[in-house]
Amino acid sequence: MIRTAAILSALVLAAPAFAADDSVAVLSAQTGTVLVNQGEEFITASDAQPLMAGDRVMVMEGGSAQLTFLDGCVLAVESGSLLDVPATSTCAGTVASVQVIGPSYAQAPGALGGPNNRRSNRGAWWFFGGWGTGIAWALIDNNKSLRPAPPVSP
Repeated sequence: MIRTAAILSALVLAAPAFAADDSVAVLSAQTGTVLVNQGEEFITASDAQPLMAGDRVMVMEGGSAQLTFLDGCVLAVESGSLLDVPATSTCAGTVASVQVIGPSYAQAPGALGGPNNRRSNRGAWWFFGGWGTGIAWALIDNNKSLRPAPPVSP
């Protein structure tokens, strides 16, 4: 029983070491907002974060980052770009897939505020504004009791 527990705990403690062997680069020299997607969503990058092939690095406007591959090759990631981490370094002849992204604002999904909030409510304004105008028009046009009676001659 003790032997089984010792083997299981050794495997659990060794798992992070085996996972680190899959990394192809390390993210470093970050300024500004740098996000990393290693699966389902983008999260804020940490300093000296190991990266694996297929991970995505997004550097927001005004930021910068640097990838250092295992062979010592350094790749700078510029502001306003999205990089797919290649399996081998760019010094070994691999061409990195980098996309230019427009000005973006990092905020949680569904969060209110930010520069584009008015655009997100445009449909609601049209809907309720249309209903309000229609109701006001119906009340003014169809409610004849609000109009004064025409003068009657004797």
